[in-house]
This record gives sequence, structure tokens and C-alpha cells, in this order.
Amino acid sequence: MVVVNVGSCVGCRRCERSCPVNGIIFEEFPIKCMHCEKNPCLYACPEGAIERINNKVVVIKEKCIGCGLCALACPFGAIRIDGVAIKCNGCYKRDIEICKEVCPTGAINTIENIIENKLCNTVNKLNKLYSIYVRY
Repeated sequence: MVVVNVGSCVGCRRCERSCPVNGIIFEEFPIKCMHCEKNPCLYACPEGAIERINNKVVVIKEKCIGCGLCALACPFGAIRIDGVAIKCNGCYKRDIEICKEVCPTGAINTIENIIENKLCNTVNKLNKLYSIYVRY
């Protein structure tokens, strides 16, 4: 799951400018589709216009009637309606999401990598504190 670490985001908007879908920005931070495992938007769509492709939740615009039920069902507010549903498609045809590729600070990353980086930073800080404590 790719998420935005708002603590690392500098608001440069490269992700927004490079996104072919032009996702949703809220208070300077991009809102990414979480491509939920249970995907409520998919089940809310009466036309079957939302499908899971390559483990990404994708809107098939040709099928979408723009009713907005998917946007109402999305727990993250990551779908907007502009004639049809518009949301992050996770760059399902690519190996890596464009937004993640262009982010200069690495704020857009998989949740696993973000947690691992935070854990490493915490361990490093604790090691520094420990080394100071051991000296005295």
C-alpha cells in the first residue's frame, strides 16, 4: 500500500503535476487511493465500472455513469466526480507509481518502507542516547 508521509512532504506538488489522473489534494497533501483489500467503492458501483487490475482498484471510465456512489463509499475521500469517477489508479500498468518515482523527499512510499524508516531512525536515536549514557 502506497501512502503519503505528511511529515516528509514539502508540498512541492510534483506528484500532482506528474499524475496522469490528477488525484485529490487536501491542504497541500495528496490523498492517495489505498486500493483497499475489501474496496467498498467497487461494491458500491452499480455499473461495475470499478475493477481490481494488477492488485489496484481502477475506474473503467467507459462504464462509469458518474453517480458518485463510489465516492460516498470511499473511507478516505480519494474519489472525486467530474462527469465520471476520478481516482488514483495506482499506475496499474507500470511497475512503480509515477508519484512515488518523482517525489524528491520519498514522502510517497509503501507503508512498510515508511514504518521501517521510522523504526530505523528511532533505533539510531536510542543508540546515540545509550552511547551518551554509557560514557557517564
